[in-house]
Amino acid sequence: MKHALQVISLLLFGILSITSCQKEKLAANIRTFNVDKFRENLKTQINASGTPEGYSFVITKDGLVADSFSTGNARKSSAGGSTPWNTDQEINVASVTKTLTAVAVFQLMTKNDLKPIDKIGPWLPAYFNATQTIQNLSFEELLTHSSGITESSTSFDSMIAVVRRPLADPAKTKGNYANLNFALFRAMIPYLRDKGAAVQQESNMLPGNPSGFQTWLSNAYVGYMQSNVFTPIGIGVTNCKPSSNTAQAFSEPSGPTQAVANLADWTEISGGGGYFMSVLEMARFNAYLANTYSILSKENRALMDSKFMGWDPEDSRMTSAGRSYGKDGALRWDNDGNGLDPGDAGLQTLIVKYPNKVELAIAINSVNSSWRSLAGMAQTAYEASWEK
Repeated sequence: MKHALQVISLLLFGILSITSCQKEKLAANIRTFNVDKFRENLKTQINASGTPEGYSFVITKDGLVADSFSTGNARKSSAGGSTPWNTDQEINVASVTKTLTAVAVFQLMTKNDLKPIDKIGPWLPAYFNATQTIQNLSFEELLTHSSGITESSTSFDSMIAVVRRPLADPAKTKGNYANLNFALFRAMIPYLRDKGAAVQQESNMLPGNPSGFQTWLSNAYVGYMQSNVFTPIGIGVTNCKPSSNTAQAFSEPSGPTQAVANLADWTEISGGGGYFMSVLEMARFNAYLANTYSILSKENRALMDSKFMGWDPEDSRMTSAGRSYGKDGALRWDNDGNGLDPGDAGLQTLIVKYPNKVELAIAINSVNSSWRSLAGMAQTAYEASWEK
């Protein structure tokens, strides 16, 4: 009996020893994410990329603001004064607008019992007289830039011209990025929201007042976004018009020949770009989208992510912790009349949601001789912020 007890004791000791070793080994492999290090790494990456006039970023974790940083000038006056950057500073978020619009589209597809593969034809204004090819395009094709549309201009004139002619890219090359894909939703969202009311409004205003109807469509798009995307997550009045607090755009470096651009009203060219938000508001939207189902259901969020609908694949980098999902924005002004070239004013924005419940929003209000790879810079900073 004593021998048996000794054997059992030895076996138990062996099991405990193995378990202890396994726990120690697992503990040694656990990584933690250092938000402070992420902040400093981001600053290093941005400052090494040129001479930014100013920038701001907000890091959120588990749905809450974890850190932020702002530096440089948001605005400069001819008299020599300047307005420093802060996280409440408003800027045109450019193509980050596409992610905002995508959320609205998913909401309305659910409302109308639609799927991404369904056709857009029934939701286009009748006066567009869109070709059957355009009518047969799917929501998914617009949301993934695989529609065959290649137009960057987002005015109603451009929109109507494009939908009345053959596709520029009949092969529908996937990822053939075109702003008009998302600008079309500016005309469609009022119909998706309340088709009867939109049809009646079109009948009342056309053919006599097409410009007035286009203004109505644009305002209806902005109104839907406010009521169903921004207000539910605590973001106040948000639209596509600049204010006295809107950041200017600059060229790099600063100096006597530095170019500057003042931003204009984007309401009637919005949908694919044009929303004015602070970096803190961008971060708030991103955190709610990533961590809650307040504005998008669990199923729709998974679908949006799986097909990169509203995200850019090139901004959605695979990290050591898993897939991230990102969308950047960029605007540039032809200050010298020679086409877009070094010396023109510009700005860049980015939102990213990382797999460990960390999110990032950035705005930089200047460009140098080439675009910054904000998603690449952010990934480098992110990967270097893990610790064992």
